[in-house]
Amino acid sequence: MSSERPVASGGDDPATGDRPRPGLRVIARDRRVWLILGVVAAVLVCCCASAAGTLFALAAGLFTTG
Repeated sequence: MSSERPVASGGDDPATGDRPRPGLRVIARDRRVWLILGVVAAVLVCCCASAAGTLFALAAGLFTTG
């Protein structure tokens, strides 16, 4: 009995070897890409808005007490 595993096809997978990489247009059609971009944009907007609000509140507090 041999401890080596048998090779099923004996070569590269032709289904992935013959296909070219998908282009940018094909990727842009995928709804998951737009969902991820939307979530990232929303998080970025929320973080920037909260940072700007904090700075504005600090500046307003400093101007009113001085």
